[in-house]
Amino acid sequence: MYLNSTTNSTHNRKSCGSTLLNIYTKHQLAFVIWGAILGIGLGIALAYWTPENADVKSTVLLWVGLLGDLFIRALKCIILPLVFVSIAISVMDMLALGKAGSMVKKTIGLYLFTTVCAVCLGVLSSLTFGSKYVVHNHEEEVAVPAEVRLACSVDDAGLPSAYLTEMNDGSVVCAAGEAMSEALFLMDDVNGYFATSAENEVAELSLSESFYQGLFMQLIGSNMFGLFTDSNFLGVIILAAGFGVGLNKLKNNPPRDVNWAGIITIQLLEELNHLFMMFVHWIIYCAPICILSLVAKAIGSQSDMGHVAQTLGWLFVSFVVGAVAQVTLVYSGLYLYYFRSNPLSYFKDLVEALTLAFASASSAATLPVSLECVAKSGKVNKDIARFVLPLGATINMDGVAIYITCTAVALAYLNGLEPTVANYVILAFCATLGSIGTAPVPASGPVMALTAYNTAFQQHGIPYGFAFVLALDWLTDRISTCFNVCGDMVIASLVSSGLDAEEQEEFMKQIDNIGQGSSDDIEIAKANIRASMKASMLSA
Repeated sequence: MYLNSTTNSTHNRKSCGSTLLNIYTKHQLAFVIWGAILGIGLGIALAYWTPENADVKSTVLLWVGLLGDLFIRALKCIILPLVFVSIAISVMDMLALGKAGSMVKKTIGLYLFTTVCAVCLGVLSSLTFGSKYVVHNHEEEVAVPAEVRLACSVDDAGLPSAYLTEMNDGSVVCAAGEAMSEALFLMDDVNGYFATSAENEVAELSLSESFYQGLFMQLIGSNMFGLFTDSNFLGVIILAAGFGVGLNKLKNNPPRDVNWAGIITIQLLEELNHLFMMFVHWIIYCAPICILSLVAKAIGSQSDMGHVAQTLGWLFVSFVVGAVAQVTLVYSGLYLYYFRSNPLSYFKDLVEALTLAFASASSAATLPVSLECVAKSGKVNKDIARFVLPLGATINMDGVAIYITCTAVALAYLNGLEPTVANYVILAFCATLGSIGTAPVPASGPVMALTAYNTAFQQHGIPYGFAFVLALDWLTDRISTCFNVCGDMVIASLVSSGLDAEEQEEFMKQIDNIGQGSSDDIEIAKANIRASMKASMLSA
């Protein structure tokens, strides 16, 4: 009897835990929103809390923000390795797919074209609303004049025993004993020989120096592992692209003196991609409580939130304006050029997929519904859609490209930096390449924006205001996902429109092994691309 009671109790506890976990999983968005709301409330309370000892408040804020700080560190730890393996695999995929014919090249070309347009619109939107941002000037320490003591005699141990000292009558003598205030002299660095502290100063670089240091010196690193420790975003992407090209070449032309059954490194990269994606999901699972921690600490440590709220408000406006311009100018323009008809008639058929994209914040999770919507529209060949849409979920992140650009500029203004032409150019490179390497899962945008900000503006660490950007991500991430999915479905219609019946049949022979696209997991994209690679090799 006792054993049965214990067994039932254990079973009930497991069942209760499983039920709570299912509730949390199904309503994670609600938990994130409530985490942000509670964080705001706790932060306001801490901001108005004035204990007698200011150190007490600093200590409380330090521990309140612990989970949030660990959350950011975990994301920063995993994002560059994830970008590396994702870019390397994508490069191998695109090189192999290039053998499948002109339609595959057209698909990839359209995706890259819309991404470049998205970055340009993001830059234009940031420039348009840049004057609205509040440049936050952090409190700087008052410069203390350089003071020196001049020893004029030493003891047997070689230590100063007497100093030049100014007497009351203005004369200077060599006085023995301890150095007093009269032995202090101001130093005038006439030749600018001595180094000074530049902790609170921002280096003023010319346009040429900015390109040289901020772009070209970032592209090629002197230490492969240093690229990751230094958070060199551009360098990691270039290294990953080199790996992809090299591995593709080894796969197609293995050395004659080596008997390889296969390229182990390719399999290792694919396994690491699965592993890093698993890590990302685990980290995001902790988002509600971590966002509460981040927001509470950020608000609690502020005395004036007005400029932060204003800058974040204009960040949201600039992002939405850039994204809407991408649809009205780029997507609609391409549709008009190819079909000579009103694009609204096609967009109406995509509402269901766009709604799911907003709800899930995941391009990969929206794939099954996207496939169904484009098929119902009658404008896209069903088999071609099974190839184009999964590929787009992997490499086409136009909404993220706009988000990265606008967010990095807003962070710059929040940290007292006014973007220059060089900063915008470097940021455009980062946003273009970074959006291709962004995982199609929730909360991947802010960390990519943080990395792009540090690269473009040559900064380190977590900038002021990033906690507020992360708290707003639950909304901006869903909006960017809608535009990502919209772009994928528009490109699918453009690719399908350029094929007659004979070309469609030939194209499908080349990708006849592609899966059915019924899974809502990210790996549908990878599986489909892998299959198209095999098909292209067979056709060759």
